[in-house]
Amino acid sequence: MKKNYVIAYVTFAIVLALVAYYTMETTEQAPVESEEQLTVNWSYDGETGPQQWMNVSADYAACGRGELQSPINIEVSNTAKEELDEEVKLNYEKALFEIENNGHTIEANSTTPDNSLMINDEEYKLTGIHFHSPSEHQINGQYFDMEAHLFHETKDGKMAIIGLFIESGEENKELAEMWANMPKDGAEAVKVLKNPINLDQLLPEEKNVYQYVGSLTSPPCTEGVNWFVLEQPIEMSNEQINQFSSIFLQNNRPIQQLNNRDVYKIELD
Repeated sequence: MKKNYVIAYVTFAIVLALVAYYTMETTEQAPVESEEQLTVNWSYDGETGPQQWMNVSADYAACGRGELQSPINIEVSNTAKEELDEEVKLNYEKALFEIENNGHTIEANSTTPDNSLMINDEEYKLTGIHFHSPSEHQINGQYFDMEAHLFHETKDGKMAIIGLFIESGEENKELAEMWANMPKDGAEAVKVLKNPINLDQLLPEEKNVYQYVGSLTSPPCTEGVNWFVLEQPIEMSNEQINQFSSIFLQNNRPIQQLNNRDVYKIELD
């Protein structure tokens, strides 16, 4: 009886040793995913550029299969003749921002909740601004030096974006502090601007816009975005434009097919 007990004890000990051995070996061989590996990477060129966005992640399928994609070329002579059945109004004042380099653009996130775009009495809160060089949209096949996108969102996640063309000219004083604090790479910490930006002063005097339904211009290329592209550009000095392009030489998505969408010309109140 004692002999059987010893044999059973030894057998049990051997089994435990084997389990511990294989557990350690599996743990050592299992790949540990770094934070970088877990991040879905996309870019504006090469193997992860716009033509491949839909293959970078299953979440980006709309980038390749969507029918309402942005940006587009706006042919002025082909805008819809009938009026847009929407009432659109801007509620813009001063806003504070914090800025960061997210690896794809300079992003300015609004910390002031009072600015909004009203569409048929539905409020779209301004969430932030980011920039592209050269412009993403075209007017009659022509690009501008840069384009700013002012993002707005409702409580239930509906999006509206104001596209703002930028051309070479006088120094843009409203964006001067933002440019002075522009992070050169994503390793730099988020910077909080000390002075508010007067958004009403940032926009051009004439507020004629081209409206159409499109998408985000970067992954995941979500559709159903209400676009308002201002016809009149604002100005930036060559130094300001070159400062941005020295960080992001080219971060614009190619023009997408219109696919029989209507483009309306309206005026923002």
